[in-house]
Amino acid sequence: MINQISARLVFENARSFVQSQGYDVSQAVLTQSFVRSEVAISASVTNYRLPIVITDNSSTIFNTMKPVNLQDIHVVSSLFIGLAAPASSTDTAFPVCSYPSVGAGFSAAQADAALTLYNGFFSLNVNNQLVVPSIDILRNYFVPQTQGGVGITAQTVFPVDQWDAGDNGFYPVEPNILLNGGANIVANIVLPAAISTVKADSRIVAIFRTILCQNVTSVK
Repeated sequence: MINQISARLVFENARSFVQSQGYDVSQAVLTQSFVRSEVAISASVTNYRLPIVITDNSSTIFNTMKPVNLQDIHVVSSLFIGLAAPASSTDTAFPVCSYPSVGAGFSAAQADAALTLYNGFFSLNVNNQLVVPSIDILRNYFVPQTQGGVGITAQTVFPVDQWDAGDNGFYPVEPNILLNGGANIVANIVLPAAISTVKADSRIVAIFRTILCQNVTSVK
């Protein structure tokens, strides 16, 4: 449950963590923020690299992404990994899903295949050091009580997915992860098998809720 006390603890932990890593935050501006990375789903890929830093062009850069600037550090407090089914590579009016939702654009076969994501894991390598060996993606799986695409007897009511985007599907990250814009960050999503049936333009979406420390890295 999100509340003022937990938000304050996240802030204090982030400030202490950044200082413990040798960065001066006395003049830095610390604010709530987020990092968002997306990667196109392919029927032949089992290991996806998520672009994190603004200079990482390892895959398509979508207009709904928000990378880490070179001068900044983000301290991650929670992580969401889910799915999206945009209408095109430039679409910006699509929902982000905490499960493969038929109501959000996936067919039944595509939704079944996309469940492969939740049997995979997230890993993070920073400056050739394996910081996070594996975090299971199943912890981000959330199916709401009310779901879009589910038939109603009279066919006159068409619900959308019930989803509290401030909480549902976001899992706390403790100990915190530090995303340094001046570092070589390689974030991977590793699946046990490729997603066999893929909707065109569908994506894996990772959202990191963070405390942003601006202009504290050695990059100027």
